[in-house]
Amino acid sequence: MAIAIQQPYGNFAANLARQADETSTRLVLWALDNKKALIISLVALTFVLLALNVDAGTTATEFQGIYNKLKDWVSGYLGKAIAMFAFVLGLGIGVAKSSPIPAISGIVFALFVAFGPAVLEGIATATL
Repeated sequence: MAIAIQQPYGNFAANLARQADETSTRLVLWALDNKKALIISLVALTFVLLALNVDAGTTATEFQGIYNKLKDWVSGYLGKAIAMFAFVLGLGIGVAKSSPIPAISGIVFALFVAFGPAVLEGIATATL
């Protein structure tokens, strides 16, 4: 005579595992059937989350001192001296190589030094 040991919850664990497996299978099949809707939803969610960070360019004044100092240096005489040095160096290399490309590179670098701070400030403080 065999004594049957009765489990207090029956086949609860087996039923729960089977139900979880069926649910995950249905979810995967739904995702495969609705790829386009899923991608559009993820892109829309990404845009919403990005829009929440619109105030990223506004901060407190902890770094305002160093920002102003660097901006003054680059747009002041130091920036002009660096730009002039880049142009003269490019001109010298261009003469040595008999090519105008290094001189043009010096001019482009000088333009970046001249207009770079204003462009970066415009990008960092842009609002929607």
